[in-house]
Amino acid sequence: MILHNEKKLNPTTKTAGVEQEFQKIAGKEASSVLQELGCTANGISDEEREERLAKYGYNDLSAMQKHGVFYFLFHSFTDAFIIVLLVLAIVTFVVERDILSGVIILALACMSAVIRFTQDYGSYLDMQKLKEMEHDTVRIRIPGKDGTEIREVPVEEVVPGDIQLIGSGDIVCGDLYLLESRDLFLSVSAFTGESIPVEKYTGVDQRIVNAAELNNICLGGSTVNSGTGVGIVVRTGKNSYLGKISSTIHTQKKETDFDKSLSKITKILISYMIVVVLFVLLINGLVKKNWLEAFLFSISVAVGITPGMLPMIVNGTLAKGAKFLAKKKTIVKNMSAIQNLGAIDVLCTDKTGTLTMDNVVLQKYINVNGEDSYVVLNYAWMNAYYSTGVKNLIDRAILSYGAESDVQKYAGGYVKSDEIPYDFERRRMSVVISNPGGEHLGEETEEILPKPQDEVLITKGALESVLACCSRIRVKKEYKDIQEEDLQKINALSEKLNHEGMHVIGVAAKRKNAGDTAVFHAEDETDMTFLGIIAFLDPPKPDAKEAIHGLYDAGVQVKVISGDAPVVVEHVCKLVGMKVGEQNAVTGSDLEKMSEKELSSVVEKKDIFARLSPMQKQRVVDALRKNGHVVGYMGDGVNDAPSLHDADVGISVDNATDVAKASADIILLEKSLTVILNGIYEGRRIYGNILKYMKMALSGNFGNVFSVLIASIFLPFLPMLPLQILIQNLIYDFTQIAIPWDNVDEEFLQKPHKWNSASLVSFMNVMGGVSSVFDVMTFLVLWFLLGYNSLSMQNYFQTGWFVEGLISQILIVQFIRTSKRPILDSKCDSRLALASALGIFAAISIPYLFHNLDNTVFTEMPMAYFVYLLLILALYSFTIETVKKLYIKKYGAWL
Repeated sequence: MILHNEKKLNPTTKTAGVEQEFQKIAGKEASSVLQELGCTANGISDEEREERLAKYGYNDLSAMQKHGVFYFLFHSFTDAFIIVLLVLAIVTFVVERDILSGVIILALACMSAVIRFTQDYGSYLDMQKLKEMEHDTVRIRIPGKDGTEIREVPVEEVVPGDIQLIGSGDIVCGDLYLLESRDLFLSVSAFTGESIPVEKYTGVDQRIVNAAELNNICLGGSTVNSGTGVGIVVRTGKNSYLGKISSTIHTQKKETDFDKSLSKITKILISYMIVVVLFVLLINGLVKKNWLEAFLFSISVAVGITPGMLPMIVNGTLAKGAKFLAKKKTIVKNMSAIQNLGAIDVLCTDKTGTLTMDNVVLQKYINVNGEDSYVVLNYAWMNAYYSTGVKNLIDRAILSYGAESDVQKYAGGYVKSDEIPYDFERRRMSVVISNPGGEHLGEETEEILPKPQDEVLITKGALESVLACCSRIRVKKEYKDIQEEDLQKINALSEKLNHEGMHVIGVAAKRKNAGDTAVFHAEDETDMTFLGIIAFLDPPKPDAKEAIHGLYDAGVQVKVISGDAPVVVEHVCKLVGMKVGEQNAVTGSDLEKMSEKELSSVVEKKDIFARLSPMQKQRVVDALRKNGHVVGYMGDGVNDAPSLHDADVGISVDNATDVAKASADIILLEKSLTVILNGIYEGRRIYGNILKYMKMALSGNFGNVFSVLIASIFLPFLPMLPLQILIQNLIYDFTQIAIPWDNVDEEFLQKPHKWNSASLVSFMNVMGGVSSVFDVMTFLVLWFLLGYNSLSMQNYFQTGWFVEGLISQILIVQFIRTSKRPILDSKCDSRLALASALGIFAAISIPYLFHNLDNTVFTEMPMAYFVYLLLILALYSFTIETVKKLYIKKYGAWL
């Protein structure tokens, strides 16, 4: 069938050429496309594939986003902190002609850039290694000695001319021209914005429409909702549709709670910095009449109050967490999700492979009387064996049992002539088996098996779904219409097996009649004969109960969301120790009757959900999030993709469907609740350490601003010189580099924590106020007790505040990092202790090292100063501990 022009387009200049290119391909016959690409419907040889890989390159769009050393080196100098230092250095060289100060500022900028470069480039290399652990493959046809072979190859190695097989749950890799299709529906929302799946089928399409709308074109990046297809790869990598117009297609990355909070805090800091800089500039300019000095001082103050190490601390802490999880066989795709993993208070998970062994074993094959029936086994085996696409757990269990029982001797040798793929609405799949007249059929062959030249439609799936297709039942070679008592008997059998923890599916068949259509569709799954039930057992994991209790202890609710029968799910949940009491599962049909308000209440009270469709699972996740929960969702199927995308943290596994992995933030190489529990604790450590730095930096900087403003009003000179502020800020930031490795109190790890900007503001006000009080106390000591109260003594005053300010900032780290008594009840990591010790040593020694240099900004301090300094620091420490207790009493938490 040839489709002609349906509607005209007015594409933009940027994309017109790309659209026209695919319109030309779609308008050709399959034979022409195969000929142009120099291949056959059986694919291309290994030698040819290697040549084409060298010619076209890897099918990897992320390669376009890979960067070299110089990219990171350049970007390490684009940080606002470093740009300010570079501007200050230029002004110092050009305006003040102070070579020494200029060199020092330039050295500080370079040191900061090197720290950022080392961290960013190291994190980038680590993430590249982690990505290499994730292996996505695609099925292609390869010409073999004994005919066509089906082989799995890495997605990156797909080349034009490959014949690719796609099925439910696959992500199309490279742009395809369809050669075969069967009820093939694709999600092309990435290209059109429409969420409704689009049907794709073979045949020339000469319409002038967008590439995503062409019936015989499957664009790379589309996901297969249902059905199967075979296509020839026409474009890959940067030459693909997505590669060529990637700048016009934006995949919206979901903004996590962590991202939102960090963005909000950054905006507050920038606004705060602008206001403070202008205020300090005006006060110092008006009071001291030296506008250049006031300008340099205000810029230095801006640098001092900005937590310049925040990007490094955040990235470093998250990168450390990613490395930790990598050792636990966990790939982190979105590093922000690590912190969110620690914040989750509800974990939604499926049953299979998480609570159970993920090793489904066929247990029973029985007819409607509950008797063993090899006919049921044989037909289930044929359905599993002859179906295309990725074999699911049920199919693999049937085929494994069949291999042990030599089922192929009786049920093999047929030819599949048609197929109706599985979808989540029907919840069943069918194959049409024909008999070419093989010798394996004898006189005693069951009459329902295909005779020579016959075709039989075999269906298996959810029991209620299969029964809905049937009008007859078969018992002991007898056929009769289904009666109500038959349905009751079948359901009673199913319920009995469910109570034993078994998953059941139904099997049915019908012979194709002379008047039937040549091609089968889902509508033909009617008037079938019900043959019996296949039952499977997936035993609970040995460590599931311990992991469940561990999650409860960590303050995480566990909710099981499954497509399995309610009784089976309830049985397994009780076996693994979930706190479900006598709860009954909420089913998909129950959910359909609920309003959003009713569902909002139900998701809080119920922990077991069964027989849910993909959209129903998504409704549960969305309802939990609207109720204020941070939700983690673990799933590996096509039906889990919407929920994985909507959850705060989407968790999948390495052998999951492509679309599930694409929707997930975290991918486990081992499906285990214990791994997730480890990740939750690591996420909380990360949150704790980032929060420490935020509270340290904000409270210290906020206090310094008040101190500077007070000093600027009352002092006849600057309280600290611009270069001193920069050096102080750099040394303090250096001491914070070790924060990602710091220990976090066990009490903090025992419950989830959400980002709370209000708590940061209250902490900043309280502790910033305390810091400012002791700065003013230092001013009073320097001015009145030590006599540094004239322009000739200003260097002593400035050096004195430099030393006190830096040591007090470093000292407060030990008090802020824990709600307990520092050192005595909670010890920091040895690396943080060493960095703090070096910082304090630098604060004391720098004035002695630089006081003899020309134009120095430092001077030696007398011994009397250090006596007062010790008294101030001791009183400061005592005050902080007292304020800490009062703060915890009022706000309920320290961090």
